[in-house]
Amino acid sequence: MNRQILIEENIGETRAAVVENGRIVELHQERWSEAGQTAIEGEIYRGRVRRVEPALNAAFVDLGVGQEGFLPFGKSGRPRGLHEGAAIGVRVTREAYAEKGPNLALVEVEEGDAPECLEPAPILAQRLVKAFGEAEALWADESPFDLEAEFEDALDPRAPIPGGGSLWIETTRAMTTIDVDADGRKGQGNAAQLASQLNVSAAKESARQVRLRGLGGIIAIDFVHMRGVPDRKAVEQAMRGAFKRDRAKVDVAPLSQFCVGELARQRRGRALSEILRDDTGALSVETCALKALRRLQAEAMSNRGRRQLLEVGPEVFAWLDADTIGWKSALTDRIGPRFDLRENADLARDKERVARA
Repeated sequence: MNRQILIEENIGETRAAVVENGRIVELHQERWSEAGQTAIEGEIYRGRVRRVEPALNAAFVDLGVGQEGFLPFGKSGRPRGLHEGAAIGVRVTREAYAEKGPNLALVEVEEGDAPECLEPAPILAQRLVKAFGEAEALWADESPFDLEAEFEDALDPRAPIPGGGSLWIETTRAMTTIDVDADGRKGQGNAAQLASQLNVSAAKESARQVRLRGLGGIIAIDFVHMRGVPDRKAVEQAMRGAFKRDRAKVDVAPLSQFCVGELARQRRGRALSEILRDDTGALSVETCALKALRRLQAEAMSNRGRRQLLEVGPEVFAWLDADTIGWKSALTDRIGPRFDLRENADLARDKERVARA
């Protein structure tokens, strides 16, 4: 299989994509603002046990960053010497998401007192290269893919199915639902054959979208109705096959008589929408600010020597003006001190304007 890892280093963030056989199947983002603020999968910490929960057969551990970690004891029960206040070594097995802290596993570490990270994770690009050892890594601008458009599409509730039709994807607190819509799809054969062809394609694209968006937990796919048991089996097999290359553990249930497919996908961390959107579902202020910086840099690179003016709305202006991530210095290193920032009350959060100063 042909696999590539695309890397894009921007002011304030690194974005990456995993490409398999010519299609993007994973999108990742790492932000400067979160450096050292959250626990990353694979990192090793010396933590401190905050409380032991016998009913959960687990303990909650202070890592010194982010939310408290959850340490399950497993079948053997609480390890000897593990008590509230104890300093222990732990490895992050699953990153935090929503209101849930990271999952942990015990490891041996040197003795110490303060919670601290003993083995930090490599940068995003290195983690992906390690995870996909046989993949070719290259800069995104050396590929035919437009990561700006790919990230935008991954937030769209509608995803086209190759060959025609659409998936409508909606995530709630309890689960994610995917509705398969024929949407004018055309093909050869009778109605039953067309439904089967659509659903097989939908099963494969659903698997790609789930992985692309970083969705986890319970996922239900409402396929176009099929009466034949062999047709339902074919769609189920297509789903199972499509998830084979997924790094997350996926359990697929048989299709119901109503042609609803259910699966449970292991959560590996935050979904893409959790990173890019705020609690209201709108693009966060930081997401919009980083988008504005990408556009400012692009305009400056295409008009070398000219001073550029970036105008943004009040919320984004306040975030950029505070410069908590050091973007002004970083951008100056790339394009020189030839940019100005101005607040424009008429611009919405997700809009920006770049022009010659």
